Amino acid sequence: MRFSNKGLIYMNSNALNRLLGEKKVMENNEIFKNVDESVANITQILLEREKRQDEILPLVRQIIRECSIAIRFFHQKDFDNANKTIEQIKPKIMKLNSIAKDDLMNTAISAQVEFVEAVSLVNICTKQNVPTYQELDVDPLAYLDGLCDCAGELRRQIQIAIKDNDKEFAQYCFDSLEKIYSDMMVLKFSSSLVGSLKRKQDVLRMQLEQARSEMLRFS
Repeated sequence: MRFSNKGLIYMNSNALNRLLGEKKVMENNEIFKNVDESVANITQILLEREKRQDEILPLVRQIIRECSIAIRFFHQKDFDNANKTIEQIKPKIMKLNSIAKDDLMNTAISAQVEFVEAVSLVNICTKQNVPTYQELDVDPLAYLDGLCDCAGELRRQIQIAIKDNDKEFAQYCFDSLEKIYSDMMVLKFSSSLVGSLKRKQDVLRMQLEQARSEMLRFS
């Protein structure tokens, strides 16, 4: 069998290209070995987080719902059920924190804020010490946000006291609202550090001024 020089050159060129292609693939595989390993590991991490997130979200909704129930009981002067509901929420907060850990804590913050709001309202209006954020086992920023949100509920208590002609309790709630305001206003940080706190500080200021006007009309 005879081959022309041209055919041999063509065959040698194809073989060379094939060898070079295989070498390039092998080099790429070696170069991206760490990437492949990292992607596989990260996939497992995200799957684990996704599983925990699926546990967190319904628990967050349950805590928020029960906090609203506790606050409603309190406004109805059903203090026993308000306190009972709050006690039932505490282990749920502990469970939430244990599932969320640090990497998913952002999904748990809203429930913590509502919890702080409910506990603060009940403790302030029953003249008990407001717990620290460590005692409540909540994020520091959730604690501040919850205290700010409590201002709206305190204003509602002022309105109820005015309606009942209870000047002493109305004044007590107003003084408490003013104290929260003075404590929150010393916090002068950018939104990149404190998130929604700056907006809540503005709402708190508005709540205080509206409550002040209502107290002046009542006096």
